[in-house]
Amino acid sequence: MTAMTIKKQTYKASLLHLLAIFLLLLPTIFSLEATFTPNPADSLENGGSGGPLPVSAAQRKQLLELDVAIANTPDPSSTLAHVAQQNGISAQELAGMLDRNRRDLQESGMLNEMLEGVNASLAAAGMGGGRNVASGTLPRRILSVMSSLVVALAKTTAVQISRHPRQTTLLAMVAILSLLTIHNIPKNGLVMSSGSFPPFSRGHSTLLEPPISYMQQYYVDSWARGKWESSLPKPMKLTSKEGGKKSKSKKESESIVVGGVGMTRSLTYDSSEAQVDKVTVETQVDKDGYSLVTTAFQMIPIDDFVEMIQKNGNEEKSASELEHKAMECALESISALFDDRKFSEYTPEASALKWRSFLVADENDDDESEGAVMSMRLLGDFGRFGIQPLCFSYELDDEDIDETDHDSTMIRCVAFHTLKGGHFDGELRFSIDSTKAGTGVIISVTLAIPNEGRTPPIRLANSMVSSLTQSIVRSSQLRIKQSTSRRNQSKHYRARAHGRAVEKRHLRYEQEKNQEEMAAERKRRWKRNNPDAGHYRPSGHRLRSPGGTPNFVS
Repeated sequence: MTAMTIKKQTYKASLLHLLAIFLLLLPTIFSLEATFTPNPADSLENGGSGGPLPVSAAQRKQLLELDVAIANTPDPSSTLAHVAQQNGISAQELAGMLDRNRRDLQESGMLNEMLEGVNASLAAAGMGGGRNVASGTLPRRILSVMSSLVVALAKTTAVQISRHPRQTTLLAMVAILSLLTIHNIPKNGLVMSSGSFPPFSRGHSTLLEPPISYMQQYYVDSWARGKWESSLPKPMKLTSKEGGKKSKSKKESESIVVGGVGMTRSLTYDSSEAQVDKVTVETQVDKDGYSLVTTAFQMIPIDDFVEMIQKNGNEEKSASELEHKAMECALESISALFDDRKFSEYTPEASALKWRSFLVADENDDDESEGAVMSMRLLGDFGRFGIQPLCFSYELDDEDIDETDHDSTMIRCVAFHTLKGGHFDGELRFSIDSTKAGTGVIISVTLAIPNEGRTPPIRLANSMVSSLTQSIVRSSQLRIKQSTSRRNQSKHYRARAHGRAVEKRHLRYEQEKNQEEMAAERKRRWKRNNPDAGHYRPSGHRLRSPGGTPNFVS
């Protein structure tokens, strides 16, 4: 075999070897070229970052976490710029990369699953999740801190309960009672008992001073539930010898009724002992069918008011007229006070006594029933505040009082009797009396407890009637002064108005008189300067017909 033949065979073998190697490497070349083919979406013109995104799912998850974290910050744009500056790229490039990563995950269907995992991891880290920008604001952070404190407190409480169950239960009960106390004190004064439950409770009691609105609403509601029920025992008649009371008529002198509504009509007291600057208390125990009858009274003199009336333009009136006018003003003011039922405006602070009168609708729309509530320190259980409900008994004025009884000095009175649920059983009477000499007015408050009724302590009963008397006297004095001042102001106003009216009338008269004199003077001057003055000659125009021709021929 020649050398030429050997060279051709070797050349063919080499070509076959190279062709085999090319065929083996051809898929690899194509795959490498496909992997690194540029993506048109990566270009900056199409909103890309200018380069390919990582293929790793972990890296894409990191980009998504960065996207969610930036969105949950209070200022996402500043955070985005800061993160881009730390990585050496622009904020626009970083935003495009994050958006394109979210779009790619959404197209592949992995966005929701991966987003849940990102939110869970961020929530565990205390940053929250989702795209709600407000979730990372100050209120949300405060809420998260409070929730953390609550969780920590709950865990600590659970540990303490497991270690010290008795002490923890006691502390929990004390905390609950403290919260209930703080809640109920401004509403009802912390009710200890809402009714009479002997021997544990005598009646409605509160630990602290109850608001007057609570007392009124409580008994208005009790009226709606089933009306009120009197706590007075049944009436019992006593003969005049047994009674020994001063009566107003011969018919009443035969028998006196003790118990029942209106039993204080026949009660009297010695008004001659009334003083001006001091409350006098008269108490009777276990006498004439009553276990306790206590009366507090004080006189309001009219001398000061006579001086006030005299100083205001009444110097010419006689002393009797001034006294009559002062008495009339005093009775009018005190009667207005009784109409308003303002019995506890100026009670002493030591007794802390409150009184409120109110009306409730009866079954018939036209009728109304009057009730009242009274609260006082030391009246309730354990020496605390007691609430006493009352109901209107009767009211007398000048027309109702028997005129045949000349010894009676009563002018007006109002009485209330107790209801069930209180602390004592009796009747409370407020009255206005005049002195026999006519020098003043006597205010009295009487509390009568029959033998079968519950009796409060004597000192407490005396304090009750004396506090009410002091308040009524103080309110009456202020009202009389106000009424006198208003009358004087009205009198001065009427006098000034009358003076202005008289002055205007005189001025108008003078003006009219001057005008008449001027008119008469002008008339005299006209007659003196005019030769035809006093003569009238018609021009003839008034005698023409509508056609223009005279109606007659001269």
